[in-house]
Amino acid sequence: MDIETKIYINNDLDIVMARMQAREVAKEMGFSTADQARISLAASEMARVLTWITHEPGEIVISRTSKNDHYGLQIACLVQRQHLPTEGVSNGEVATSVPGRSIAGARQLVDESVVEEQNGEKARVTLIKWLK
Repeated sequence: MDIETKIYINNDLDIVMARMQAREVAKEMGFSTADQARISLAASEMARVLTWITHEPGEIVISRTSKNDHYGLQIACLVQRQHLPTEGVSNGEVATSVPGRSIAGARQLVDESVVEEQNGEKARVTLIKWLK
């Protein structure tokens, strides 16, 4: 990972900043215009979740990643576990909460997503879009 950009999310303006930063990194990496749009939408959805579900500022981390000679962009943040989509929620199914639906939608915009428990209350959501 060469570059890591952290955006603190506290209000609607920060959501716009996350979207713009994600698009800029995607453009610099050579993603197509359509993929830039997908990446920036996924970043803004995750940032929006952070403004809905906590009274404390959240943080989105945008970074480059690689695996097996493939390069991509990843977006990561910590969310409350209770707002994650329930197990089995996938294409076409609806999550039970508005934040859950936003997370599920963001996950559908990227190639890979990983949810890792951090402690009893939070989970790290990492979204990855691979450069083709």
